[in-house]
Amino acid sequence: MTEHEEWMTAGRFAAETLLSAKALRIYADRGLLAPRRVDEASGYRYYSADQVATGWLIALLRSADLSLEQIAAILDRAEADPAGAVFLLDAAVASMHRRVQANDVVLARARLHLTKETPMSAVETTIEADRPVLSVMRRMAPHEMDEIIHAETTRLRQVAARAGLSPTGDPFGVFHAPVTDDSDGPLEIVLPVDGLIDETDGVRSYRMTGGQLALRHAEGRETDFPEILALYDEVHAWITDAGGTPVGPPREIWHNSPRDDEDLRLTVAWPFADGGR
Repeated sequence: MTEHEEWMTAGRFAAETLLSAKALRIYADRGLLAPRRVDEASGYRYYSADQVATGWLIALLRSADLSLEQIAAILDRAEADPAGAVFLLDAAVASMHRRVQANDVVLARARLHLTKETPMSAVETTIEADRPVLSVMRRMAPHEMDEIIHAETTRLRQVAARAGLSPTGDPFGVFHAPVTDDSDGPLEIVLPVDGLIDETDGVRSYRMTGGQLALRHAEGRETDFPEILALYDEVHAWITDAGGTPVGPPREIWHNSPRDDEDLRLTVAWPFADGGR
């Protein structure tokens, strides 16, 4: 076989796989589909015929909006562990279906803003007294929340126990800024306790101001991101529809750990000033 027949130029390879030159450069840089040979003198990139199938596989996966990280994981197993690669593909499909369901929830909430409808709400209210708490401030992405919340609430309980304090309520998070795909907080993770201590190991101890809270209980899928954004919107709308004013960052009260086998149960809580409802 001649060199011309054995190697495919980047242009010919792009034509056979319907991948653009830009896409080939990105996939090469990410290690997904590197050329088999690069001419040192000219810089020309060459591919082999057996890479065409890989090129088509990447093209199919990208057309379905799989991330480069997901594709890399699938390709890593494609040859040595095809069943494992299929498992990762099925997991990606399930995640995409889940995302569609989540989008349906938040877009239905967005539709209410456009139509200016006021649906029935399950929001309740309570009055909370000032109380001592232990807390730690953390930044995180949405996919990191469960692990970080579990680890930090466990640490706060340990700090309380060493200091001879007892929890007086469920732990909760104060969202000083959103935790979304575009923002990493910070989230203040808080444990109510029965006394104050000196700051230790980055854990703050102070008396949190009480007041009125609007509450929306949730469990299971509606506690997942981004569906939970619809709950925050519901609570905020309830406050403003009543003529009230949110007076502090919103909170999530966690009634069990996100790492538990059972569905997560939580309460979205938002401090507000009374508007007369």
